[in-house]
Amino acid sequence: MSGIEEELREEGVSFISGTDPADCTLESFSLPDFIPDPDVAAVLCGLDTKINYTKLSKALQYLHRNPACQFLVTNEDSTFPSAHGLLPGSGSLSAPLRFALNRDPLGIGKPTRTMLDCIQAKVHFNPERTIVIGDRLNTDILFGQGGGLATLLVLTGITAEEEISGSNPSSIVPDYVTQCISDLRAVKMR
Repeated sequence: MSGIEEELREEGVSFISGTDPADCTLESFSLPDFIPDPDVAAVLCGLDTKINYTKLSKALQYLHRNPACQFLVTNEDSTFPSAHGLLPGSGSLSAPLRFALNRDPLGIGKPTRTMLDCIQAKVHFNPERTIVIGDRLNTDILFGQGGGLATLLVLTGITAEEEISGSNPSSIVPDYVTQCISDLRAVKMR
């Protein structure tokens, strides 16, 4: 989607496809007509609300034809919440390629350390004064814990309170829990 394209542009990384109208049409993919770009060195899967057979087919061709082509995923979120219920997340959208290739992608976003190292290199934050806030234990909270940061679970999205305090609690336990982000109040520091 355009957010990933914007980030790639800002980092000086060239890319193809994504929001290209030719890849977002309802026409079928034609393997005989496909001419792969020899400069493609990675396939990056992220959230794409316009995912289709053409995009999946092109990604498969790059990954299948070139074993050196990197298979990357922005995050492993299986779902994401909307005002009307759950929708498939980035992790779910990479599933067809995982199955077709019998290969898992390399995660470069949460919960991997790679993302935190990139943030630290750009922002130079103090880990002792940093907190990760999220609504999912296995990505957001695990991401913070993996980086040695404090964590705050917000119960407005994916995780329910019973998952951390119920009869079969998760092994991933946040430092803090709140019902909603508005529970936080600005505190004037001296």
